[in-house]
Amino acid sequence: MKKSFHAAWTIMLCATIITLGSCKKDDDLPELPQPVVNEPEEITTVELHFTETVSNAHIHASWADTDGPGGADPVIESITLDSGSNYNVEVLFLDESGDVAEDITAEIKEEDDDHIICFEPEGGLESILAITRTDSDGTYEVGLESNWVATNKASGGLHLSLKHQPDGLKDGSCAPGDTDIEVHFDITIQ
Repeated sequence: MKKSFHAAWTIMLCATIITLGSCKKDDDLPELPQPVVNEPEEITTVELHFTETVSNAHIHASWADTDGPGGADPVIESITLDSGSNYNVEVLFLDESGDVAEDITAEIKEEDDDHIICFEPEGGLESILAITRTDSDGTYEVGLESNWVATNKASGGLHLSLKHQPDGLKDGSCAPGDTDIEVHFDITIQ
């Protein structure tokens, strides 16, 4: 019994020494570069703030889906503009899924060379509503600020999308990249 106990003890001691001797501390390992991961923004609300350039009148419209996809339908405010008018428009993107609303717009401004906002008038507004992005990343337009000119009475819609175009994909068009969010507004020009 003493021999088998002594043999077992010797084997356990050798295994422990081999294990401890072969292990390195994590501090001794070289640090490997970690990939930069750009977490997609959670955007639950898109706000449009209009200022008419002559009268300085303000209009506000929003698209909100605070419980996210699959829950309740989004709450969408329609847009009513005056024909023959010119509007400066600011777009805001928010995450209102938590207790406190988070303004995602600042992050988009910070990464403006990776983002573009695409405005597509639809349903007869294509030739009646001219939208021009007025801000840029230094090379290409962004669209957080824009100018809208409504020339005639009509009604239709607007398809708005925020495109994420990282790693040199941005080329000034809406074709490349991934869509962070896309929404639709009904528009009446009176």
